[in-house]
Amino acid sequence: MISLPLLRGLAHERLPSDLAATFCSLLEPRGRILSPARPGDAHVGVLGGEPHLPGTVDWPVWEGHGPLSFVASLDCGPLSAGGGALPLPAAGTLLFFYFDGQVDDHEAWVHPSVPESRPGTRVLHIPAGSTVRPRPTPSPLKPYRAVLLRADSAVDMPELEDPDIHEPLGLEYETVSADPVYAGFQEAMWDLRRARHQVGGDPLGIQGEVEYEVADFSEDWDTTSFDPDNPHLDDVLSEVSRWQLLFQVAGDEDAGMMWGDAGALYWLITAEDLAAHRFDRARFTWQCH
Repeated sequence: MISLPLLRGLAHERLPSDLAATFCSLLEPRGRILSPARPGDAHVGVLGGEPHLPGTVDWPVWEGHGPLSFVASLDCGPLSAGGGALPLPAAGTLLFFYFDGQVDDHEAWVHPSVPESRPGTRVLHIPAGSTVRPRPTPSPLKPYRAVLLRADSAVDMPELEDPDIHEPLGLEYETVSADPVYAGFQEAMWDLRRARHQVGGDPLGIQGEVEYEVADFSEDWDTTSFDPDNPHLDDVLSEVSRWQLLFQVAGDEDAGMMWGDAGALYWLITAEDLAAHRFDRARFTWQCH
């Protein structure tokens, strides 16, 4: 995914003005890209800092290991509004916690391949109107630096060689694949492709599709073969399609966040659990280079 304003700016910079306008009209928003807020920006959340919790809610702990680090807070209201937005609750906040290795020097590993590690992450939905206060970070954790976030609409990375893109532009496949103007524009788009903070849309997997890491597969399903002769291919694809990105958190120098080598954290959820606001059922994974 890429922010819509960033891609529009690139199109008007690299393409003839009439084609740039048509190209931008083809882009369909899906999800939100989050980035550090600028002066005057509306805030949709914050990385790091201290979470605002009701007095009745305990700080999340992984039993036998220790407290989870607070990663981010998202304001559901503005992030649920507008075309292509993830259908979050209309109000309230989501808080994301993760056992990041501070307590035990990375001895415990939180990953879907280790089912008993699932308590190492937590997503809390704090309803609107709840009485909350900043909660100090428990020892021995050190909080991440607070970074206020703004949101931009996001779109899938378009391919000029896709007929749905080049035909409305009045261009031939041979033209967009060989002409330096269009080839350069496509290359410039791909240069912008990297993991960012993101709500909804397609996750950017660093080591493969993250949906496969959180999905529930039967032991007798072959998840590596996409041959039509695979008797459980439809089952595999159906299960994977149930999972959608809730929140993706990239490394962030301003917040002091680093997830391995240029990695990212991912929380995914099914449409049914999202509609029911069952954020306790969100699944977590992470990837890095």
